[in-house]
Amino acid sequence: MQLGMMVDMHRCIGCKTCVVQCRNEYGLINPESVPGEIPYYLRLETRESGTFPNVKRDYRVTMCQNCTNPACAEGCASGAIQRDARTGIVRMVQSECTGCQNCVGACPYEVIQFDAENNVAHKCNTCFERVTRNLQPVCVDQCMTDALSFGELSLLRMRAEAKGRKVDEEISKEAVLYVNR
Repeated sequence: MQLGMMVDMHRCIGCKTCVVQCRNEYGLINPESVPGEIPYYLRLETRESGTFPNVKRDYRVTMCQNCTNPACAEGCASGAIQRDARTGIVRMVQSECTGCQNCVGACPYEVIQFDAENNVAHKCNTCFERVTRNLQPVCVDQCMTDALSFGELSLLRMRAEAKGRKVDEEISKEAVLYVNR
């Protein structure tokens, strides 16, 4: 079974609630370091197209893609990055991280952060601890437009098709599906 995420780009309004709630859940903001670079486990990308007056803005939430053959795990010398066989979630065990940063450069989606102060890499673990307790990832749980969904990847695809949504195969890689109208 492969668990995954579905991002409905038609429903996403770019509010960044998912980003903020994730940061709050994992304590990624140190008030003493703000302003400055704030770490994230997921990011919101904005793409504009068209010309005035027909301008369109699309939002895409990018997080760990939970790759089938994760390049970050292959690059990790200490074995701190592991793919859970039961869920397909690629997670990082920070206590095993040696700070070599090989995973940061190996990730093709640029979703792994490095904490120089503590000499450890960190990334979205798709809220593995929550998921194993039958809870939704915090970004899904807190999304106010229901643009994010979580579940078995094949069922997410079927749900999108049943709602008349089209999976954007060009950007839907691994275990994250991006859907349009």
